[in-house]
Amino acid sequence: MADYQLVAKFHTQQNGELPVIQTVSFGSGKKYFILKDRKPYLMAEADAVSNFFDKACIFGKYLCIGTGDTVIFVNLETLGSISMQVNFYFGYFFIHENMLYIASGTGITAVNTSIQTVWKNEGLAIDGVIIHEVCKKENQEYLRISCEMDPPGGWVEKHVNLTNGEIL
Repeated sequence: MADYQLVAKFHTQQNGELPVIQTVSFGSGKKYFILKDRKPYLMAEADAVSNFFDKACIFGKYLCIGTGDTVIFVNLETLGSISMQVNFYFGYFFIHENMLYIASGTGITAVNTSIQTVWKNEGLAIDGVIIHEVCKKENQEYLRISCEMDPPGGWVEKHVNLTNGEIL
């Protein structure tokens, strides 16, 4: 499998131009640059209408872009893409082993390396979820999270089962 890396930008060539690469566009705004085996490979551009939490990460063979209330998954081998709506707004990505956890304004969605939803719990918060860490207690793994229940400042800690998303 190729080694993909998300970088802040590509270095320009001696003539000041960017290297010739493949591009995918989902609007005209924030740009994401991908190296494949340490060489410029892909530039992805997402919509300019976004929020503070816009982020991208590499998860297996996918470039994952979170923007507004959408997550875009770009297959880095085929350059095909799919998107997923999240409730309220995209928060950020949290990767643990072979799972990608997508925090939103009200909950968490867990997807596997094939970008299939394994579980979804959108009833965790009313204005923000923060995933702190994966913990283990009595042979059960869970996410330790904070949930905004009474904005501003009404954060409550919760524990969410890693395998099914239920609150413990």
